[in-house]
Amino acid sequence: MNNSNDDLESLIRRACPDGHRCELIPVTITPEMAKGYLSFGVEQEREIDRSVIDDYALSMQDGEWKAGSILIFSENYKIIDGYYRLAAVAQSGVPVEFYLVRGVPSNL
Repeated sequence: MNNSNDDLESLIRRACPDGHRCELIPVTITPEMAKGYLSFGVEQEREIDRSVIDDYALSMQDGEWKAGSILIFSENYKIIDGYYRLAAVAQSGVPVEFYLVRGVPSNL
């Protein structure tokens, strides 16, 4: 596999059960968008470590954040993976490029 976007999208489609539509979308998340996504909440509540968000935000502000990590959302628009990254974008004040996967069944 050559690690192209098409390969990644194919893997995501194969991982989604029949009857569910998962999508991989390249997107630049602005701080305003991050705040909007955060307002939908998370699939599973957990304790938040503010120091992780602070570290990520500083890395984003300094231009050291590596673009292309994945944010995963359920079919109910809740965050499955990516809360810290979204909170860091909101805090940093700078837009960051991600891949967004949406439509993942909540029970996975």
